[in-house]
Amino acid sequence: MSRFFFGIILGAAMMYGAMHYHLVRGQDGIFMVPKVTSDLSDVYVDIRGFTLEDWKQHKPLAAAILNSDRSEVLADSTLTGFRDNMHSLVDRLLSSE
Repeated sequence: MSRFFFGIILGAAMMYGAMHYHLVRGQDGIFMVPKVTSDLSDVYVDIRGFTLEDWKQHKPLAAAILNSDRSEVLADSTLTGFRDNMHSLVDRLLSSE
C-alpha cells in the first residue's frame, strides 16, 4: 500500500513540474525554465538545432527563456530580430499582470 501512495505522490509531483517548467536541453546542458503559462506544452525541448522557424512555433518557450534571463541560449545572430520581438512580448505579458 505504501508503494501505491508513493506512486501517487511521485506522479503528482511530476505533473506539477510538467505544468510549471520547461526542461530545455541547450548547448551548455539541461536546465529548467519556469513557464509563462501553466499547460503541458513543451515539457522537454532540445533547442540545440533550432532555426528561426522552430522558434516561431515555440513562442511561449522563447518568452519563458527570455523571462528567466537565460537569453544567452538564443545567441544565434539570425535570431536578433526575433529576440527583440520576444522581449517586447515578454514586457507586454508582464505589464498586463
